[in-house]
Amino acid sequence: MEPSQEHPPSSGPNDLVRYGSLWSPRLEQLNQVGRGAVAVLVCHGMGQQVRYETISSIASAIQTAAKKDGGVSEPVTVRLSEANDDFLARAELRWADKQGGSHEVHVYEAYWAPVTEGRVTYWDTIKFLLSAAYNGLRYSLFRQTFERWMFGGQKALKINSFTSLAILAVVAVLGLQVGIIAYVTLELGQQYKTILSQPLPANHFLAWFQWIVPLLPGIDVIWRHSYCDRVWWTALGHLILWFGLIAEAYYVRYFIIQYVGDVAAYISPYKDSKFDEIRHAIQKIGLNVGKVIYGFDASTTVPNYQRVVMVGHSLGSVLAYDTLNALINEDSINVPVKQRDVVGKTRALITFGSPLDKTAFIFRTQARNDQQWIREQLAASMQPLIVSYPQYRPTNSFNWVNIWARMDVISGSLEYYDDPTQGAALNPVENMQDPDARRPLLAHVQYWDNPTLRDQLYKYVK
Repeated sequence: MEPSQEHPPSSGPNDLVRYGSLWSPRLEQLNQVGRGAVAVLVCHGMGQQVRYETISSIASAIQTAAKKDGGVSEPVTVRLSEANDDFLARAELRWADKQGGSHEVHVYEAYWAPVTEGRVTYWDTIKFLLSAAYNGLRYSLFRQTFERWMFGGQKALKINSFTSLAILAVVAVLGLQVGIIAYVTLELGQQYKTILSQPLPANHFLAWFQWIVPLLPGIDVIWRHSYCDRVWWTALGHLILWFGLIAEAYYVRYFIIQYVGDVAAYISPYKDSKFDEIRHAIQKIGLNVGKVIYGFDASTTVPNYQRVVMVGHSLGSVLAYDTLNALINEDSINVPVKQRDVVGKTRALITFGSPLDKTAFIFRTQARNDQQWIREQLAASMQPLIVSYPQYRPTNSFNWVNIWARMDVISGSLEYYDDPTQGAALNPVENMQDPDARRPLLAHVQYWDNPTLRDQLYKYVK
């Protein structure tokens, strides 16, 4: 397909918002002189995300790294195109390096957050976590290895000696939080019931104050006593503790539903079909954008990117992994004329804050007979990245970089996506710790602003 003409800016030569086709003669010309544009597809993580937030974060990281390397950046432009009967936006970065060479990067995102919004309940998530804990303990208690089908057969993979203790600690914390949430919910329900059983007060402050006293346990003691009395301080302490419990219960419940709930919706279909529709909808979003970038979508002007970088944070790393596998499969089953050389064009898969090792260990069937191993083999066929190094992870053109932090309980070093017998000699996952993601609870989202991610992004797009 011949590249279509690029639309001019919408309102003058300095306009940084552009409309038109994905590809243009100018971009094709850059390919011919060896300075073709690089595409980046980023998949955001769990929780509520703002549309285009991940595009902005990745674009800013690349731009910052380019400036640090002595590059001179042009203003970022954004382009709106049409694909799959929908609008597709991207950020376009251009800069000149110290030697005067030009660079161009187009950043796309797979935005899936609305798919899970309001679809997962609190109890769905609690059941998911308990099931995960049960599976983890069943596979790790008194065992040093577990088996997984990958790279041509059954492979024995090591289980960390602290895995069982870590799971038990998580279960203990979860049980405590569930207990706190249940207690606060019951108490608030009883207080609300008490208020409703009383007639509406007269129209003056003291009557209204007495009416809401059930919601403020101990406030009547504080009202009647002097702050010099010990009982006053005791009542104040109880009141502060009560509001602290309410805040803690609300925050934890919100976190469980909004963040862990996304994981439950996406991962559960490995064992439970309840969220199968959600999982497929999320995967379809990633695959649709990926097909456009690699040029599978014949309804658009076929892009001709020679280098593509896949990026995924948190649960988005699982989506990025699934999307790349699906695109490789799409290429493999197509007739030669429709193939897009996905393996050859994919320069890197960058995952950070990734739970991929945990999903590989906990959410799978532990095969115990030949029939189950056939199932495992079929499941592996959907993941070419664990089928063959030379064919799908060529050493000279593809890198998988995984960034993690010890203070990030969700992430970890990826050890279950390489052949333990020969992975180091071929093209294993390159695990690296982010020394700047070190704040408890916040480490999981600190990667975005840290040099480790910026440097790796810049390395593969420059």
